[in-house]
Amino acid sequence: MSFIEASSKKKKKKGMGAARFFRKVQSCCTFTLNVSPVVLLSLILAWAFWAYHFRLCLYLIGNQAILQGCLYMIFFEPLFGLTVWSFYKASRTSPGNTIDTAKQGESEELDIEEGYQDNHDSEYVQLLPSHLPARNDANHLSETDDQSNSEQGTSSSPAILSLDDNNAPIRLASSSSLSITVKRDGAKRYCQKCKMDKCDRSHHCRSCKRCILKMDHHCPWINNCVGFYNYKFFYLFIVYGSWFCIYVFSTTLPLTIRIMKQPMGIFEIDFNWLFLCFVSVVFGLFLIPFSLFHTRQLCKNRTTIEFYEKANYRLGSRQKRMGSRRQMIDIMRSRYFNPWELGTRTNVEQVLGKSTMTWFLPIGIPSGNGHTFPLNDHAYDTLAIDEVDDVY
Repeated sequence: MSFIEASSKKKKKKGMGAARFFRKVQSCCTFTLNVSPVVLLSLILAWAFWAYHFRLCLYLIGNQAILQGCLYMIFFEPLFGLTVWSFYKASRTSPGNTIDTAKQGESEELDIEEGYQDNHDSEYVQLLPSHLPARNDANHLSETDDQSNSEQGTSSSPAILSLDDNNAPIRLASSSSLSITVKRDGAKRYCQKCKMDKCDRSHHCRSCKRCILKMDHHCPWINNCVGFYNYKFFYLFIVYGSWFCIYVFSTTLPLTIRIMKQPMGIFEIDFNWLFLCFVSVVFGLFLIPFSLFHTRQLCKNRTTIEFYEKANYRLGSRQKRMGSRRQMIDIMRSRYFNPWELGTRTNVEQVLGKSTMTWFLPIGIPSGNGHTFPLNDHAYDTLAIDEVDDVY
């Protein structure tokens, strides 16, 4: 028996060793597939820098077009630098996920009268903008809150954080754990893989294996999810990438055509110029419409997932308790209802920041904490945020 047991243990160890080996091979293959688009794009950018400077601009300078060659290089540098900088920040910045936030203990309740809790320095930041009229002092805000509470009959008083572009108040639910997006039956959204409740606008990414805060989509070109903390960097990357493709194509094509029109010009043409034109056209055809699409979503304060998928919003209490029974009531299922739209300027500030000086630089962090988002006045009046009602 001892010999049989020993042989069975050896077989189990061999089987476990083989399983570990295949898991390592699988993880290596997956890693290679995931990083290959990033490596490819990095190589293309590096080659474009070399070809434009040393094959195009130096050719112009060597053929008595010194001013043209120098101007081409001067305008090329900032576009290329901002594109690479945004690309690096988008790929290296975590979009934010519920698991890491829970581990860091940053899922505390918000004190609405003080403002959002900043994730980095844990200080309360007042969100009332400086352009509010003078009459909107603390007393006026308190009166407005009392009036809205009396009209809606709610027991908790959500605060007015700001005004949108139409001078309508922007409100936030009184509890960060209270979500307005629910399942079809009105129950809380729960992730079976992360074993955690989903907050508003968060979704589970199969590639990242995390619930991403304010998830937009998973981008293979940056090998990262686009979410709450890196959406600005991704948006700037595709915008600067679009301008970069337009600039390279518009400066390379005229010289290429002029050389090819000359006798035997096909033999004098530099094939790096042809590749620059080809690559800029191919990437431009994708980046330009993509950047226009995301510009519209940025102005509407809407993610790609929210644009394509329907969401469930609860109207009134999630449940009514009828004696010992609980009955689900009033769930809106719509793809067109956008409770997060606060006006164009406020929507842009939610992502790019308050200071217009840093809007087009890949620096800074977005407003809020990624868990709870301000609602516009129409959404607040449409969607009730009260707790479960007891009806006997």
